[in-house]
Amino acid sequence: MSTDLDDRPVEAPAAHRISLALLGTFLGLGLLTVALVGLLRERMVLNWAEGHRDAREIVAQRGLDYLMDERPIAVPQFFAVASVLFVTVAALVVVLTMFYAHGHHWARVCLTVLLVMTAVATGSGMRVDPPTTFLLLSYLAIALIVALLVAMWHPSTSEHLRATRSRVDRGAV
Repeated sequence: MSTDLDDRPVEAPAAHRISLALLGTFLGLGLLTVALVGLLRERMVLNWAEGHRDAREIVAQRGLDYLMDERPIAVPQFFAVASVLFVTVAALVVVLTMFYAHGHHWARVCLTVLLVMTAVATGSGMRVDPPTTFLLLSYLAIALIVALLVAMWHPSTSEHLRATRSRVDRGAV
């Protein structure tokens, strides 16, 4: 074991620890959103139908239950899409977070790209007038992503990642 003080493990700075906690919160918010998509299925379909002439006419004439049960036209399967998207993004976030937590800068870059793409997609979804619940969750998600990016790219986090990489390069780990 080396006696060099530079070879001792360095505790991650607060910004790095906060970013890891926020990544967990981000996944929790995604899971909550998927659960609400399933629970509020009728509201989602009704909201969608309001924006589509044929669906709107069917709901006006025969009711929402008829549209959802008989499917005279294709009705979006919001829960299936949301579930698959969540599992895919969550798997990427979990794997990248493991590398990021252990000091890999490239994982931070990959997480940044993923988070920015998520923010753009969320913003795009907000433009189609989602139900209020999902609009609020979208604003919360974007705020969370901004906080995440600030913590992930904080100077103390960057210094920690550099120091960790330096220790690995010297064989201290």
